[in-house]
Amino acid sequence: MRHAAVFLCLLLLVVISGCGVKITEPDIKPSVGNITYSGTIPCADCRSKQLTVTLFDSKTFRLKRVSVGVKGGEDKTEYDLGRWYRKGNRLVLDNGEKWPLQFRYVSGNEIRLLDQRGNEIVSKLDYSLRKTPFVDMLSGPMKVNGMLLYMADAFTFKECKTGKNYPLVFQSQGASVEKQYLALRPGPGKPVLAALRGTFVMRKPETGSAPREHIVVQKFERFWPGGTCKDPGKPSITLGGTYWRVISITGVQDIVGEGRKAPNLVLSLYGNSVKGFTGCNSLMGEYTKGATTLSFSRLATTRMACPGKSNSVEQAFLAVLKKTSGWKITGKTLELFDSRNRLLMRLKAG
Repeated sequence: MRHAAVFLCLLLLVVISGCGVKITEPDIKPSVGNITYSGTIPCADCRSKQLTVTLFDSKTFRLKRVSVGVKGGEDKTEYDLGRWYRKGNRLVLDNGEKWPLQFRYVSGNEIRLLDQRGNEIVSKLDYSLRKTPFVDMLSGPMKVNGMLLYMADAFTFKECKTGKNYPLVFQSQGASVEKQYLALRPGPGKPVLAALRGTFVMRKPETGSAPREHIVVQKFERFWPGGTCKDPGKPSITLGGTYWRVISITGVQDIVGEGRKAPNLVLSLYGNSVKGFTGCNSLMGEYTKGATTLSFSRLATTRMACPGKSNSVEQAFLAVLKKTSGWKITGKTLELFDSRNRLLMRLKAG
C-alpha cells in the first residue's frame, strides 16, 4: 500500500511537469451598478496618497486623490472624471490624457494599480484598492469643461470628458452668464464651450419626475468662444470684457512716469458701457462698435485735480477717445484709429 501511494505521487508529478501548469488571472465579470474602490497607496512626494474611484453603470467614473503631507505639511485634494472600460483583466480609466490610469483585477473586491504604461509595479508595497461597502458619489467640488447651452430659461451642460449632459443650477452669477452666453453664441440654440467649478447633486428636474444628477455651479470660470471639447483652441482676446492698459499715445511721451498708473479701459462684455482711468480721474461712458468701427460717447470723469504730467496725459487720453473711429486687435494689443485710419493709441490686454 505504501509503495502504491509513492508511485501515485510520482505519477502526478510527471503529469504536472509534462503538461505544464498555466496560472491565469481570475476573469472578473463587469460589475453591475455603481461601485467604489478605495485605498491608501505609496506616494513619492508626500507621506501617502488616499485614492478613491467610483465606477458608474453609465461607463463613467469619478476619482478623488488626497495627497497627505505634501510640501508644507498640508493635504492636497484633487478630483478627476472620465469614461472607464474593461480590457481583458484590466480596468482602464480614460480621462482624455495621454496615459490613462490602469488597474489589474485581483479579485471581485480588489484592483491593483499599474504603472502609466499598464505594466505591473514591482514592489512589496500595497498598491491595491478595495471595494467599499457603500458607493461614494465623489461629488466634488471640481473644475469641469463642457458645452453650455441656454434655452427655454434653463442651462444645460455637456461635460467634455464623459460626454454626459447635466442641468446646471447657479448659486450666483446666473444672470451674468446668461448675458455673456447670448452675446457669444454662434447662433440660436448653439452651445458655447465653458469652464466652471461645481458639485454633482441628485435633484428632481421638476415635480413628479425621477431625480437625476445636476451640477450646482459654485463659480463660473469663463467662456471659450469658438472652442469645442475636441479642440478648445486658444482663448481669444475680445474687445469687450478685457482690461486694456495704455502703452502708447501718438505724439505723447512718458505715458507712465514714476509713481503714476497707466490709463486704462474696460468695455462691458454685454451692454455698451465703458469704464476706465484717465491717468488721474475715473472715467465712465458708452461705446458703439462694429466689426472694425468703434466710437465713444457720453464720456465723463471725476473732478480730481491732476498735478504735473498726469494732467497732460489725461487730456491726450480723452482726446484720443473722442477721435476714435476704428479698432484692431493683434495678439494681445489693441490699436485705435481715427476716421482717416491713422493710429491714435495702443493698449495691452492685462
